[in-house]
Amino acid sequence: MKITEASNKLLEGISLSFEKKEFKLNKKKREFVRDTNGCSQIVDLFFFKKGDSITIKPEIRIKINDIEAIYKTITSINDRPYLTLGNHLFEILRYKNEGSEKGVRTNALSNWLINDENDICKLIEVIPEYLEETIIPYFDENSSIDRVDKVLNKYPRELSVHNYLYPLRANIAIIAAKLNENPEFDKLVEIYEEELQDAEKTYKEEFYKLKKELKYNRENS
Repeated sequence: MKITEASNKLLEGISLSFEKKEFKLNKKKREFVRDTNGCSQIVDLFFFKKGDSITIKPEIRIKINDIEAIYKTITSINDRPYLTLGNHLFEILRYKNEGSEKGVRTNALSNWLINDENDICKLIEVIPEYLEETIIPYFDENSSIDRVDKVLNKYPRELSVHNYLYPLRANIAIIAAKLNENPEFDKLVEIYEEELQDAEKTYKEEFYKLKKELKYNRENS
């Protein structure tokens, strides 16, 4: 079975469940998007062909407009992929079940597999269950600047289940802290600066730009 055939059948089979929750399907990107209260809530389904099987990697993302608008003003790579919050669906499920926000095991996580038509039918049944039980609750709980500040800055020196891309997480985290008027803003900036000593050059440059801009805006607000 080809990826296009499998993805079309699966997306068509689950689209009604998502539409009922006001998600719109972007068939080209194989993602469902819901725009609400200044943010976009996204469910991505990444399809990969491996041998005779098709692997589907499910990820969920939250993009908060006010946070990402600031990030876009300083980024040096216009097409750099980024997100406010998000992770592999099964990592979010682990967080929901265990309550542990620290650390990630993304590389060790299982994905969905399609070997035949029966597998597609099974996924058409189970994906709406994940939508109701895990995805919607996560989106509802975390789609605000206040929550981004709390979940990303709770353990600033630890990897976070909510944004496992550490250099990017630091940049998003200090923006959220500034917008949320977090009294620990200066301390958080110092911590992230220490943690980014060995980070990729462009991420460090972006961080320093943010540090300068956010502190200037804070002093002149």
